[in-house]
Amino acid sequence: MADLTWDKCLKTCRIIGSCCSPEYCKMAMEYAKEQGVTLEPTGNPKMIFLGEKGCTCPPHFRPLCSLHQCQIAGLGFDPKDPKWTYKYFKIREKLDEIMV
Repeated sequence: MADLTWDKCLKTCRIIGSCCSPEYCKMAMEYAKEQGVTLEPTGNPKMIFLGEKGCTCPPHFRPLCSLHQCQIAGLGFDPKDPKWTYKYFKIREKLDEIMV
């Protein structure tokens, strides 16, 4: 899922990471810590895992970020790319089944 949403962000977002929020970085850090993993911050003062090429935190430690895509969050679909929207929700459906 993270690859799918990241690819869409690279193609559609004017500023990569503009939808990021510091509290999600903190949530990812806590979640990783619960799994026994210490994540290394990038030095970015606002988004501690945002590097030059995107987020450095592995996707499985940031599930909310991995699912996020601006068109999905804003409209519930990408009006310019129905095939992508279908693929997004098929993957999300599978993830929902796994996470239950």
